[in-house]
Amino acid sequence: MRFAARGKFKFMQMEVGMGILPCGGGASRMARQVGLGRALEIILSARDFDADEAEAYGTINKALEPDEIGEYVDTLAKRIAKFPAESINACKQAVYESIDKPIDEALKAEAYWLYQATSKTPAITRFTVADEQGLEHDIENQRNWNELVMKVQEIN
Repeated sequence: MRFAARGKFKFMQMEVGMGILPCGGGASRMARQVGLGRALEIILSARDFDADEAEAYGTINKALEPDEIGEYVDTLAKRIAKFPAESINACKQAVYESIDKPIDEALKAEAYWLYQATSKTPAITRFTVADEQGLEHDIENQRNWNELVMKVQEIN
């Protein structure tokens, strides 16, 4: 994940202006990250992009004010840390694998990692409780899923 402070961040792929191309994944990953047209614009223009433009283009997750970035990233990290480590790992592996594979292979990898997460986390128990209590059908829960997903962390 990438976050940038407004007024302190500039992004540029300068390689084409120097007579080479972005390597080490700079060209290969850029198109996957932002799409073909934007990747070509970013790479071929060899110009600066500020934090807001980088966010709009998808090269960073979020642009924030300099005094907000630390708290935002810290809060996000603490939230993620409350989830099962095995689930976090499985999600990361599935995403990493999907970026470099054809979709049919990526879907197989995703199914594999789903099994890994399900077998090593309280997922079955959580879904059973949610089903028995009708949690997903309750309109208030649907409106407050952001909070409910944190409460579900207590179910083991």
